[in-house]
Amino acid sequence: MIKVGIVGMGIRGSLFAEAIRQNPFAEVVAVSDAFEQTLQRSVDQYQVRGYANVEDMFDKEEMDAVVIATPDFLHMKPVMLAAEKGVHIMVEKPFSTSVEEAEEMAAAVERSGVKCLVAFENRWNSPFVAVKEAVANGEIGKIITVNSRLNDTIYVPTQMLKWSKGSTPGWFLLPHATDIALWLKESKPVHVYAVGTKKKLVSMGLDTYDSIQAVVSFDDGTHATFTTSWILPETMPLIYDFKYEIIGENGALYVDLSDQMVRKAASSYQHVHTLGTPINGALTSAPSYMLNSFIDNIRLNTTPESNEAAGLLNTKLVHAIHRSVESGAVEYL
Repeated sequence: MIKVGIVGMGIRGSLFAEAIRQNPFAEVVAVSDAFEQTLQRSVDQYQVRGYANVEDMFDKEEMDAVVIATPDFLHMKPVMLAAEKGVHIMVEKPFSTSVEEAEEMAAAVERSGVKCLVAFENRWNSPFVAVKEAVANGEIGKIITVNSRLNDTIYVPTQMLKWSKGSTPGWFLLPHATDIALWLKESKPVHVYAVGTKKKLVSMGLDTYDSIQAVVSFDDGTHATFTTSWILPETMPLIYDFKYEIIGENGALYVDLSDQMVRKAASSYQHVHTLGTPINGALTSAPSYMLNSFIDNIRLNTTPESNEAAGLLNTKLVHAIHRSVESGAVEYL
């Protein structure tokens, strides 16, 4: 049985704990969270040992793996501790919000020889899995351009996340969209030009961007556009709106994750969130498939689908986007 610890028991940490409970090859043995109430709730719910201090968990527990589900900007410390202890790592995206930290983390993982999966969950999301297969089969030819739009409702930065002022829609959302492009394309990003807007959230006391738009150029002369915001009205059918367009030499692919095939008109109109609907009690979401893949990487000694190198490249790209927003100039990776 693979013994797993979880750092950060918010929405994501709890989701991963449930996925581990359903995996026949793994078990949660300990959890860590800085908030006493969240920690105690998790200890009671999963009947495991809990630690307010993450160092104590690594010192006192025998763990084969750790799942790191802390806020965007707090991944480095647990990653470095895990690498030092020889504990396999699954860490939320972005790998880091700092290129320097990401490079140090990647180097530590490589030195230790542990397996590291960076949680780009859309690589396990069935619409994008189908897209990847179509591209790999050559059905649209060489990719010429990618256009992505990923937005959240204003509920996310103002209510769901306690730490949104320490992040941006660029760090919280863009890594999903940029990773898909990096996953699909054989070419590498070279430089970016981006702009950002600060108006709505600043007026509400949150000093962070409302939206960011970026054009990314690749080393094969192709380009991609990415737009993201987290100020959509709460009346949107779903909490997120994710649309993706891949245009190739011989065809195109279109993904719309907001249209999930079931539309309900009752007291209000909404799209029913069907992707990841549990079946016979079993979790079927992209995050749970990703978690199970990580457990399989450990027990079968295979390479994670999105490792520390993918995490580092994504951090370099999204960091360049933020630099361009600030400088108003083209920024190179």
